[in-house]
Amino acid sequence: MVAAAISRYAGTLDGLAFHPTLDPGIVKIRHDAIVDGQYRNTTGNPRYFTTAYFHTPEDFAEELTETGYEEVRVFGVEGPGWLLPDFEARWRDDDSRSHVLTVARLLERESSVVGVSAHLVGAGSKPMRLKSE
Repeated sequence: MVAAAISRYAGTLDGLAFHPTLDPGIVKIRHDAIVDGQYRNTTGNPRYFTTAYFHTPEDFAEELTETGYEEVRVFGVEGPGWLLPDFEARWRDDDSRSHVLTVARLLERESSVVGVSAHLVGAGSKPMRLKSE
């Protein structure tokens, strides 16, 4: 099984990295989501995204485990590279790309860093059960 989720910190980090805003409406929505995962766009303005539940890597793994999956692992889709304002330039340069990939590999299992990715992927399996004859 493979499942996807949005990181609880996606909106706040995205706002910091790409769209700094002092709009108190969006700041409150993002900050509230950090507390309990509830991202609630009550404004009706699509600029503020949607209403959804945002996961921490730990609660995403727990949710998948509670549904019967085993050996659950959670990965950050973008890794730490998405926060680089000059990502495209670094990706075009062989040495810089190698460095970005090395850092991503070093941190891919570090749960305290996985949540920095805007999106999460969880993977797990259910034990095979043979039909009895």
